[in-house]
Amino acid sequence: MKLLEYQGKELFQKYGITVPTSALVENPAAEIPLRFPVVLKSQVLSGNRKKKGGIKIVERKEDCFKKLEELFTREIDGELPQKILVEEKVSFIKEWYASLSYDTDQRMPALAVSEKGGAGIEAAEIFPLEFTRDSWQLPAKSFPLLMQRVLNSLLELFQKEYALLAEINPLFELADGSFIAGDAKIILDDNVVNPADRPYLDLPGDIAILASGGGASLLNLDILMHHGGNPANYVEYSGNPPAAVVEELTIKVLSRPGLKGCWVVGGTANFTDIYETLLGFVQGLRKISPKPTYPIVIRRDGPRQKEAFAMLKEVAEKEGYDFHLYGPETAMSESARILVELVSKT
Repeated sequence: MKLLEYQGKELFQKYGITVPTSALVENPAAEIPLRFPVVLKSQVLSGNRKKKGGIKIVERKEDCFKKLEELFTREIDGELPQKILVEEKVSFIKEWYASLSYDTDQRMPALAVSEKGGAGIEAAEIFPLEFTRDSWQLPAKSFPLLMQRVLNSLLELFQKEYALLAEINPLFELADGSFIAGDAKIILDDNVVNPADRPYLDLPGDIAILASGGGASLLNLDILMHHGGNPANYVEYSGNPPAAVVEELTIKVLSRPGLKGCWVVGGTANFTDIYETLLGFVQGLRKISPKPTYPIVIRRDGPRQKEAFAMLKEVAEKEGYDFHLYGPETAMSESARILVELVSKT
């Protein structure tokens, strides 16, 4: 889910990132309790709002009504704004670009920073994050002290809000060395924001399924049935859900009586923390009574897959679960065949 700028800045404030003094208005006649000059910003989801006439600078209070009226009636990429964000104009010495997102090549979160904000983001330097102490850490890179604090806060937001993108462009550097977020672009994981929207369907079979991958998850149902398996449900949990979401799904899926097997399946993920999701699976599994003794085939790949499988092997050894673990060397279709064969022997 992509947030409007003012919603993103509300999150920034929650995590201690300074934003310009502002007012949110819903009609042109609204009182503006700010010092002029101000910047008027149309609250639409489209990018490049300035080029499309969605951002205006107003020097005098008496000109504000007319400019607001223009923005409220200006459609941008098919969207009319319901709100206008009015901000005091910031005096700055430099514009930076900073963002946290997922690097599809490295399959891990990455920090992008550029000393040229605005249109200069193509020159951003990319820094893969480091995973230590159960969380992602910023790389050992020398940034201005107060900017480092902003980046730490942005990383905290990125992790705790399960964002797919957290971007500040521009990040204003002021003459006193402080920083202010001039804009906010936040995209949150729909699987976390709207968990009720996850598709779920009960089926008449005896093999529980936790699938990741949209269309691929439907294809996997066909593959399982092709090999003679009978799915007990359909559920799909793509994105980067936290352990608690997967735990909830696991309990829902495995609480069904009469199950003879379980298949946790997905392709190679770029954005999914495999350790986090499989930790949620284990947490849910532990809450199922009676304790499942049937075969559980897990075929997953992506960030932290090796750590996840090491954890699962330890859990299986200590707690007696019948885990069968497969990574990218085993096709999803082959893992389905293996599961059906294991189920037939129980």
